[in-house]
Amino acid sequence: MTNQQLIDRGNHMMNETDQAIDRAKKVVQDTVDVGTETAAALKAQTEQMSRIVNELDSIHFSIKKASKLVKEIGRQVATDKCIMALLFLIVIGVIAIIIVKLVNPNNKDIRDIPGLAPPAMNRRLLWTPN
Repeated sequence: MTNQQLIDRGNHMMNETDQAIDRAKKVVQDTVDVGTETAAALKAQTEQMSRIVNELDSIHFSIKKASKLVKEIGRQVATDKCIMALLFLIVIGVIAIIIVKLVNPNNKDIRDIPGLAPPAMNRRLLWTPN
């Protein structure tokens, strides 16, 4: 090969090398752009995950509070039912005593009920019309 051919061949190889370097620079720039976009997306997702964790904590706190309220309401309902059952038993007892006193007024085993007048057998009127 002649000197000119060697120079042409060297120039051609340098041009190919420059083109390869330009392509490599473009690939590097594209990689940097993708990395920047990925970092931005990752940061946004991290912030979103942080918000989700905060919301989950808030929901967990609300569920705990609601659970305590439900337990308290359950206790109140149970207490109310017990009170209602006792009142029902008292009313039934009073009604039973009244019925027994009305059916058998001379039964001395049962005391008179305060506020309930005994049956009047020999009733006299204080005022007589003329």
